Amino acid sequence: MTIQNIKGTKTAVLLPAVSTPTTFFGGPYGWLTPYIAGIAAHNEAFAARVLLLRRDELHFIGLCLSLMGDARNDADHLGAFARGFGVVTRKTLLMNSGDLGGRKVCAGLAKIPAKLAGAPWRPASYARLADLMNETSARKTLGHLGRIKRRDVLTLGRLPYAYRTSGVLKLIKKPKELSEVLFAIEVVRRVRADLDDRQILASLEKVETSYLREWITGHYEHAPFPEAPVQTAYGGALVIGGVEALRPLWCYEDLARGAREFDNCIRTYLLAVLKGDTYFYRYAPDPGGKGIAIVELKRLPAVGWIVHEALGPKNKNISGVHRAAILAAFREIGIGAAPQASNPNAWLGLD
Repeated sequence: MTIQNIKGTKTAVLLPAVSTPTTFFGGPYGWLTPYIAGIAAHNEAFAARVLLLRRDELHFIGLCLSLMGDARNDADHLGAFARGFGVVTRKTLLMNSGDLGGRKVCAGLAKIPAKLAGAPWRPASYARLADLMNETSARKTLGHLGRIKRRDVLTLGRLPYAYRTSGVLKLIKKPKELSEVLFAIEVVRRVRADLDDRQILASLEKVETSYLREWITGHYEHAPFPEAPVQTAYGGALVIGGVEALRPLWCYEDLARGAREFDNCIRTYLLAVLKGDTYFYRYAPDPGGKGIAIVELKRLPAVGWIVHEALGPKNKNISGVHRAAILAAFREIGIGAAPQASNPNAWLGLD
């Protein structure tokens, strides 16, 4: 059997030397054409229907040859594979191919070619498929697919190990959406140090691609805040007159609650707090009483924390008595104040 026989032409051209088949990409079966000619030369039953090969057979042959690596260009190895084709089980042929190429082969890989879509894939894609089948999560995902496209394999291969699931794969309907999902995963992994991959995955599988930005924002809003600038016996709260009068705002919900109470915009400072540039305290000197001020601390480069702002509802100035009590409490723990700390924006801008 020759390559030209497969092409259906009358001119007989012998199969190229074993060192050159990988350079031949013509023929009805693309890069597989010279190898199929070689298999047909060693297997009469195969040769009899060489022009009627089913898609799953082509994918199976391509998968085996890809697993062989450079050994597929050795005439003896190709001949042994050819003689076993249709005689021994696919599982055995795959295992033997993997042994030749030094690649571990999952037993379930033998059933996969029946689900592969399209024309024969490139060797690297088959090799990636074999690697994915060795991973529990990816193997489960591939098993749930009715048809496996080459793009599915490439997409799963680029996703982080813990995210190679059917739920994440469904989010990626277009090639550009893969980069969006990868970016979203990386951002949330960094922001939510309090969550593991399993917990992040559970929330990701509930969103649609068009809502990825909102998903990221939601995780920012639930991100753990840094510790208060100074830890005290009260967990960061400062005591004035026997009352925990200055309490840190520990989370985004505290910021949102403070914004509602004081009718200001502190919730928009979330990123600054997460970066460690800013921290907010609520000042309420009477036990269980209403808040008098929101106090903002800022970190000055090469200086450290200072009281930057202390304002009441709607950013109005507070009385001198309250201002003095706030500054004295922070001064006692080593945090100074910018001039006019009740409203320093007129004096020092750090934005």
